[in-house]
Amino acid sequence: MENSISLPVVNAASFGKDLRGPEYCKVFEAKVIYNGVFSNDHITQFVLPPLLLQLGLVTFFSGVLHFILKPLRQPKYVADILSGIILGPSVLGRSKAFNETLFPPKGMMVLDVYEMVGIILFTFLIGVRTDVHIVRKAGGLAIAIGLASFLLPVIITEITAKILRATITMDKKLHDSIALVGFHESMINYHAAFCILKDLKLVNSELGRVALSSSMISGLCSWIYLLIYRITLEAQHGRTIVVLAAPASRLFMLIVILFAIRPFMYWIIRHTPEGKTLKESYVCGVTLVVFGIALFSQVTGVHPIFTSIVLGLTVPDGSPLASGLVDKLESFVSAVLLPSFFANVGQKVDVKHMTLRTFGIVVLFIALALLGKIIGCMVASLYWNMHLMDALLLLTEETLSIMVIMAILNAAAVTLLLRSLYNPSRRHVTYKRRTIQENRLNAEFRILACIFQEDNVPIIINILEASNPCRESPIGVYVLDLVELVGRAMPLFITHKLNRNPSNKSTRSHRIIRAFCQYEGRNEGLVNLQCFTSIAPYATIYSDICAVALEKSISLVIIPFHKANGHSIRAVNKSVLENAPCSVGILVDQRMVENSKARHRSWFTFHVCVIFIGGPDDRETLVYGARMAEHPGIRLTIIRITALNNDTNDINADRELDFNAVNKFKDDTMDNNRVVYKEEGVTEGSGTTRVLQSLNNNSYDIVLVGRRHDAESSIMSGLAAWSEIVELGVIGDILSSSDLKGNAAVLVVQQQALLAEDMLQSHIDTDKDPTHSSSIAASHPVDSEKWKF
Repeated sequence: MENSISLPVVNAASFGKDLRGPEYCKVFEAKVIYNGVFSNDHITQFVLPPLLLQLGLVTFFSGVLHFILKPLRQPKYVADILSGIILGPSVLGRSKAFNETLFPPKGMMVLDVYEMVGIILFTFLIGVRTDVHIVRKAGGLAIAIGLASFLLPVIITEITAKILRATITMDKKLHDSIALVGFHESMINYHAAFCILKDLKLVNSELGRVALSSSMISGLCSWIYLLIYRITLEAQHGRTIVVLAAPASRLFMLIVILFAIRPFMYWIIRHTPEGKTLKESYVCGVTLVVFGIALFSQVTGVHPIFTSIVLGLTVPDGSPLASGLVDKLESFVSAVLLPSFFANVGQKVDVKHMTLRTFGIVVLFIALALLGKIIGCMVASLYWNMHLMDALLLLTEETLSIMVIMAILNAAAVTLLLRSLYNPSRRHVTYKRRTIQENRLNAEFRILACIFQEDNVPIIINILEASNPCRESPIGVYVLDLVELVGRAMPLFITHKLNRNPSNKSTRSHRIIRAFCQYEGRNEGLVNLQCFTSIAPYATIYSDICAVALEKSISLVIIPFHKANGHSIRAVNKSVLENAPCSVGILVDQRMVENSKARHRSWFTFHVCVIFIGGPDDRETLVYGARMAEHPGIRLTIIRITALNNDTNDINADRELDFNAVNKFKDDTMDNNRVVYKEEGVTEGSGTTRVLQSLNNNSYDIVLVGRRHDAESSIMSGLAAWSEIVELGVIGDILSSSDLKGNAAVLVVQQQALLAEDMLQSHIDTDKDPTHSSSIAASHPVDSEKWKF
């Protein structure tokens, strides 16, 4: 049975294309499936083989180019466009045989339809991931930047277009199109901005939030401007019916989407329990609605891209439906459908048809539009007291859709400029010591508790209670619920208004808040609670953690460790360790306690063990253990591991700090019969391992240990080779390994890393003046090279 379809070739101008030569109509008897090389048919007579070859070559070249450009951190669409240029008339397309085989006319029509399907789904997903409330929530800075960076370049290019039309002779096509070139260059593409910021891991940085908000404002302005432009153009040509019908059609489509489709979306959300996977039937139903609305929009004369993005906006961002649709559709659309669209854009580039005159005029418009964005963006930013360098960086978040070559150069410049000039870690720099040791005895002890999942809550509440909240030194608890950004493009940071009679809503956030509110209620006057939620990509969510720690003057960040959850959470832990403006505790809960023991202060019991080897991190854990020991329900055991073969005359400033810290601890706890101090002498790393294995013989609830230790010490000899998890340190890795078979939770503490390294010079000065060592906070490493990170 022969598989064939009849594909009429119509006037290409109806598709917005430029035909050179005579226009004609022809009927292609295009067969679909090729019968093989043994048949008498030629492969170009069929639709499917060229389509598969086109997609294969586009995917291949795009993948290779993306790999080559990866060190430059270029967005994926740059590689897609370059692959189109390579396959187009500028490179491989110069060969007539190549064009006739790979891009026959009937094959191009099928590819165009394929690309339109891809762009419909792509724009729908953009709408799904877009927070429509961003316009309402945008601050004055974002609104000013969005308006100024669009209106100023539009005004400049419009004035220039009128001057050039009046003074320079140009062909009709260029005469009619230069205004559109200026308009397109004035647009700021929200999704392109998001892609670039996401690739550079700046989405939920301060710059990223302002950039996305302002690009949304600018995009809204461009849609309004384009609608007015189209209506004005039709009116000038006397098409009254079109002038009236176009807005009416769009209004009708909006009514259908808002009052027929949107209730259907909410019905799906109500029937999808929290944490459950979206049903396949719902995904299929929504996809059918997308294509149905696109078809309906074509019938009513509305472009399907308009309706698809509006339909996407009706899906509540961050809802189970939004995250489910993104999870099910995004990979296929981004990896299979979208590259062919960008490649087709690249195929439109034909260098041999460029004239120097036309090129100069178009580049002039691009330069003027860019200059307008620079001026508008910087003036608005500086008016709102934004840093000059950050204001300069905001102008680079565009995609130049008309001039493809300039788009590629622009994208390259954007990423290189952002990488070289913007350093988000500078926001987390602090000039004060924020450690447990530096926390004053009668001051509030502030802890930032990070939550990845609800199972983290019980053990963290136990640690908070063990931290000994009291009248003299209450605890400030700042809870940050970390939610991975799925089903939305804009990161979100929520400050919760706490109701002391918390809601009984059964959502993740409400359950977490309710648990901590109950803990605060049991310790009224001793615990001060604030709760936040950060919804952001795991690659950049550390920025919110560090920002809260800096703003709230946190002394200790507690962040859970999840080995089973892959590299994403581990990457968060590493980033926090590198950038936190205070001390950090990585919490490994090996028992995943189901119910918190923390009921009331008089009922609470906890057995804590502190491993002390030496160094700034261990001194931090020792001070933390001393604070815990003041709690009436805490039993504390200190195990100090010493090297038996150390030269007693080899006393440096750091060992002196260790000695002073231990002596101070003994003096402070000598009357506490719930504190036990032990010393274990070892000659090498194997002895240290035996000491750690002996912990299994005791019913410890939690073990505290420093993260970094002297790698040259005999105590640590040979252990680093077996360490797999860098963020836990050598000792923390051993304690949390399955080989040890321990049940105790492990808190791996790192003292304020950046400041500890920056204070290195203080130790050099201390070595010159040993009498001054007692006045130095017991936390400064002597030799940064010898500490194991």
